[in-house]
Amino acid sequence: MSCSMENYLKIVTPYLHPDLVSPEALSHIQPLAQILPPTSVGGFECRLGATQSRVDLQVSIPRLTLNLPQRFLTHPVWQFFQELCQEWSEPTSFLYQGVERIWMEFDLDGEQFSLPVPCIFLLFNQKIVMDAQSLIETTSRLLNYQVSPPIESNLRRCADFLPAGAKISHLGAMLSRQAHGVRLNVEGISPLQLPDYLVQIGWSDPTNTLSTLVSNLSEFVDYIYLSFDVGDTILPRIGLECYLHKPPTHEFKWQLFLDYLVEKELCTSAKKDALLCWYGFTKKSSVANLWPSNISVCDRLFGSGAKSVFWRRLSHIKLVYQPGIPLEAKGYLGFGHSWVKNNTLPTKQEQPKNEKDELSFEKSDPRNRNLFSSTIMRDGARNPVSL
Repeated sequence: MSCSMENYLKIVTPYLHPDLVSPEALSHIQPLAQILPPTSVGGFECRLGATQSRVDLQVSIPRLTLNLPQRFLTHPVWQFFQELCQEWSEPTSFLYQGVERIWMEFDLDGEQFSLPVPCIFLLFNQKIVMDAQSLIETTSRLLNYQVSPPIESNLRRCADFLPAGAKISHLGAMLSRQAHGVRLNVEGISPLQLPDYLVQIGWSDPTNTLSTLVSNLSEFVDYIYLSFDVGDTILPRIGLECYLHKPPTHEFKWQLFLDYLVEKELCTSAKKDALLCWYGFTKKSSVANLWPSNISVCDRLFGSGAKSVFWRRLSHIKLVYQPGIPLEAKGYLGFGHSWVKNNTLPTKQEQPKNEKDELSFEKSDPRNRNLFSSTIMRDGARNPVSL
């Protein structure tokens, strides 16, 4: 029996509170999940404001030769995406060496579609230093055309002005949107450095309120990643991705941070509670009738040596800032499947403590804590990205 992403969602969606992901929002996700192949890591992007109900879906693609259904290959974006994944799987290619994961996000604004067009994000290998020339060449490959001189010049400044210890972690192409250019994510930049870096690369803030916002956020979170769009100019809209090292069950600062967002009317109390309740895991024995058949095959190969689990994580919160425009908050929920050793199977509301306790959990990475940062999203898997 063939599986789709829908089979995976059946395991985790019962834990989505309707205050955060409404039945209507879920009805937009399910038709898409039915036509997507299953992947071991995914995520939901949830708007947290009182009048915002849209939820987008994110999926992470494994480094395998991708054979898309023929219906997908009728669209040039999907043709290109299959070629990109093929190149990524070739050991001699730069993408193989430089890119650790590929993420797709689908903008689900309520419109009906027969074939969705994804936004594509590359998560760079932590060991690779993405200098200006490498960034320009990778951007041209991701966009599938030579970038214009103004974009090239802006990309060069973005790389050259990075403070010591900071680096570009993600590169994104917003192919489903009317956007010319790319999205960059920067990690390792301190709250004090962040506003100055933006000014150095050509971003401007007539309201001069960003520094205060970043300072306030840094009191609640462990680190902030920066995202922004690069076109012929550095566009005014930026993202402040806020992460905490520990999950809500082990870190009271999540409660304090979300209370702050509720106080600022960026998140509702109901959505705050729903975010805090998402974290956990599901074992096969509790939903055996829903367990995906493709995973069951591998379960038999591991036998009694491992337990099969779906995990759920609160990756991060992103504040969308644009001078003169009201702030917006988004929450990123990561989920995925892994096998864990029997002798380290977590008790309720716990995950494996370290890499030695893992079988197929990926190495922890705050960029996708999620996934995902987070990263998931960022962490057992590389986090969902913020789009």
